[in-house]
Amino acid sequence: MGSIVLAGLRAHLLRLVLTGVVVVLSVGFTAATLILTDSLDAGSRRELAADAEGVDLSVLAPADATLTPDEVAAIAGADGVAAAAPRRELEVNTVDADGRIDPFGYARVVAAPLDADVPDDGVLLDRRSAERLGLAAGDEITVATADAAGLVALPIAGLADPSADAGDDPELTAGWDVVGEFADPPGASRVDLRLADGADAAAVRAELGAEHEVVTGAELGQRLIDQSSKQEALRVPLLVLGAVSLIVAAFVIANTFRILVAQRTRELALLRTVGATRRQVLRGVLAESVAVGLAGSLAGVAAGALTALVTGSLLDATLVLTVTGTTVAWSVVIGVVMTVGSALQPARAATRVAPLAALQAVPDGADSRRTGRARIVLGLLAMVAGTLVLLAGAASGTSGGGAGLILVVFGAAVCFLGLLILGPKVVPPLVRALGAVAARLAGGGRSTAELATANAVRNPRRVAATTAALLIGVTTVAGFLTVVESSRGSVGLVVDGRVPADFAVRTAASEPIADDVARAIEELPEIGSVVVDGDDLLAVNAADGVDGDDARAAIVAATEDHPELSVQSFAQRRADFEEDLNEAVNLVLAILALALVIAFIGIANTLSLSVHERTREIGLLRALGLTRRQTRVMLGLEAALMGAVAAVVGSAAGALFAWAAVASVQELEFVVPWCLLAVSAVVATLLGVVASIAPGQRAARTSPVMALAAD
Repeated sequence: MGSIVLAGLRAHLLRLVLTGVVVVLSVGFTAATLILTDSLDAGSRRELAADAEGVDLSVLAPADATLTPDEVAAIAGADGVAAAAPRRELEVNTVDADGRIDPFGYARVVAAPLDADVPDDGVLLDRRSAERLGLAAGDEITVATADAAGLVALPIAGLADPSADAGDDPELTAGWDVVGEFADPPGASRVDLRLADGADAAAVRAELGAEHEVVTGAELGQRLIDQSSKQEALRVPLLVLGAVSLIVAAFVIANTFRILVAQRTRELALLRTVGATRRQVLRGVLAESVAVGLAGSLAGVAAGALTALVTGSLLDATLVLTVTGTTVAWSVVIGVVMTVGSALQPARAATRVAPLAALQAVPDGADSRRTGRARIVLGLLAMVAGTLVLLAGAASGTSGGGAGLILVVFGAAVCFLGLLILGPKVVPPLVRALGAVAARLAGGGRSTAELATANAVRNPRRVAATTAALLIGVTTVAGFLTVVESSRGSVGLVVDGRVPADFAVRTAASEPIADDVARAIEELPEIGSVVVDGDDLLAVNAADGVDGDDARAAIVAATEDHPELSVQSFAQRRADFEEDLNEAVNLVLAILALALVIAFIGIANTLSLSVHERTREIGLLRALGLTRRQTRVMLGLEAALMGAVAAVVGSAAGALFAWAAVASVQELEFVVPWCLLAVSAVVATLLGVVASIAPGQRAARTSPVMALAAD
């Protein structure tokens, strides 16, 4: 049987290529995510462990407390200690362009490690922030003191690479005296020690350990690593999005093997005739799927590693690619299991081929099987149950979503699963309806449109499976776009904090804003009204007819003696919010585009295989007068109808799921992005048309004489 499987792979190699490409894309995305996050995580671990290099012992402060200055001095003066470096990390406010303390702007101040060359009154600024802020060695960076009581200008003594824990905020490495200016309460979180030559580490540890927790440098490095889970924030959402491409790929692979089995009816029947058992036929088909899955998965891992290397280099020029055996194994297992699982049902169908089928002609692709009652009942139950959970989550309407949003996601998944189960019942009628509209609009090409519609729905299971791949992608994109536009439309509530005003005057200090400051702002001729909102916020509206920039300049001038007060324009905050939102949107859409590419390949694969099994039919139509152009148009309309159904149903489902998600979050208001949904629908339809070009060219070249002679 093994030689037969190999012969089958060689005979159907071209038909399996597109399936292999689907496996490569889906597994490649998963592998790239795992390799990239593993590489970033390994780099972070190396940097975190490096923070403990050269440390013989480290004295740790109690949980939620600090080592007082007196304790730090006593530790540094202990017998056997050659050098001590008090360590502390603080968050301080930065200063905006007006020279005011920005309550939403932060910098990270880090005490210098052992042997660090940092001047007593200067700081080292991380290179990434220096480039973004346009600062260099010799410049100054201004931050707020503890409790935002004043401003401190810190000389930049040099630039340094950001640490493993550095985020987007500036990171300042400073001596202990500088850190002490911002420490509240004063003290250190730990003290790193280097022991004198010949000192007994155990004795020093025992002496200091009587009152404090003391660890070795190796133990400190491991603790720093264990406390960091930075890359999980990147790994989880990427893997979730990657799951979308895997699901789409599963539909494409299952559909491909279903068509291959249908085309090989006579071949499989002949095997049964010469003595092959059902189990051998099943093993043969599954062996082919294992081969395709293994080859595609290995290629996917290689493509994923290359993608991770390129992406990682853009994120971190010093990144060292880390490919673990676990990542390779999981990627290959996922690809093979997905491929074999998708081919299992078609393989089982292959075992039901009777030996007498060897005497029949090649099937024309029609499927006379009706959708079973159990399938219909299961699909309806899933849709009803999912809808009820969806509505329950939408009705919760909690702040930030919370449990309600989780219910919406779960309900949407169940509801969509029910829709996929009912696909053979739902999709063909929609294709017929759209086909009827196309036929009316086709004019002289009415017969071609009617042929395309009839061909598209002759196999309900196939058209439903082909449409399902694109349906998943369109639904995901439509839902995401709707949530994004709802967030954008709700920016007045999300960003402005439900305060209807042009400007916000906020204080970064713990003391409330003085009444005389509020009165001084209200008396300005450029100001229309001032509303006190709590102790730390003034909501200010410009007077009618006054330019916003003039009103803001007047507020800044009136509060020049109060550096703790920042004047924020809500228009600017909206612009900043939308800029951040657009960056996230572009990233996610780029990832979701992979699902649409896989669906595109699925349509092309289906049409290509369909052309092969309909060789005699196409030849007969050509003999009866169907032109090459009409042949291409017919296949293009078939693909366009499938794409249009996926676009209509997917847009509607995505908008519905998005409505429930938005309703579950109190701060959001539902907005339907009609233009964007229309664009996504058009793109989905065009994907179908483009996917039909190559199969259409092949069908158009079919010779009527050769086609009618095909067996």
